[in-house]
Amino acid sequence: MVRSWFACAVAIEEASVESIDEYNESLTAERYRVFADVDALDLSPLYADFARRVADDSEMLRLIDELPPVQRQVTFVFAIARYLRAPFEDYVGFRDWALAHSEDIRAAALGRSLQTNDPSRLAPILPLLAQIPGPLALLEVGASAGLCLYPDRYSYRFGDHPVLNPVDGPSPVLIETAVSGGFPVPEHLPEIVWRAGIDLSPIDVRNPDEANWLRALLWPDNDQRARNLDAAIDIVAREAPLVLEGDLNDALPAMIRRVPSGATLVIFHSALMAYVSQERAETFVNTVLALPCHWISCELDDVVPGIDAHVFGSASAHPFSFVVAKDGKPVARSHPHGSWVAWEGDERPKRA
Repeated sequence: MVRSWFACAVAIEEASVESIDEYNESLTAERYRVFADVDALDLSPLYADFARRVADDSEMLRLIDELPPVQRQVTFVFAIARYLRAPFEDYVGFRDWALAHSEDIRAAALGRSLQTNDPSRLAPILPLLAQIPGPLALLEVGASAGLCLYPDRYSYRFGDHPVLNPVDGPSPVLIETAVSGGFPVPEHLPEIVWRAGIDLSPIDVRNPDEANWLRALLWPDNDQRARNLDAAIDIVAREAPLVLEGDLNDALPAMIRRVPSGATLVIFHSALMAYVSQERAETFVNTVLALPCHWISCELDDVVPGIDAHVFGSASAHPFSFVVAKDGKPVARSHPHGSWVAWEGDERPKRA
């Protein structure tokens, strides 16, 4: 099976020198081709085209290989370029700009990491939250800017079902998702009385520069996603969510102590575990399973210890998809950006 570029992500800070040395030009080229043919195929025609061209461009590959290994990811390199306002109208213009601004790219990459924060990733998570009796206390691991900590402030359209709005009316954030027949359409949004996150490097959207970095991380070719991101940034900026800087395991006990009594704790994460070492992931899973809480994960196959993704759906049928699990049990497959959700073995639905 062809694995996605995202599936190749590693916790590079724990990698050996030998594994770092394996990142060479040919490997980078192959990973950019895989990204174009798998990850971006139906998500971003622009990124797919540029990645395919980069894979055949020795000068661009040398530029990319000058970055630390974990920063050579397609989406990170393109995000840095977008953050620096590189031209993306055509590949030649982009290439000329990148080669002329290689020092700027390296400088901007320092201290940054891939922290895409897309409220659309709540599409497969919201139905599970709605099934848990409230009030809820949400704790997101790998929260980035905390945009996914506000599922009760967004509107949703699941397939042909009526739009589900917050109690105070329609939200400027509208998440639209194609769903399969078994999808448990929520009748109400969850009651959330406490929300917090953990991240190695939290993003503060009240800082215009950090908000611009968040915008640069979003893939192009989808105007609705861009509008949702801007609207979610406005919502979160007004509230300044509690996002604690720290490792998922080290920071977890302190956060749990803050959970108000009488609230049901829900720990969740999405697109995180591919960046966590096996040892740290096992520690996290064992800790969460021992807590009086619910646990929701939305991750690639084989990156969450103890979750047998193969009992539900087929990764070969969905080459770039996430497995959604509640309390360690797989319940659905989801498009990485939330555009479709296939529940409990149903076929992938048509795009909304």
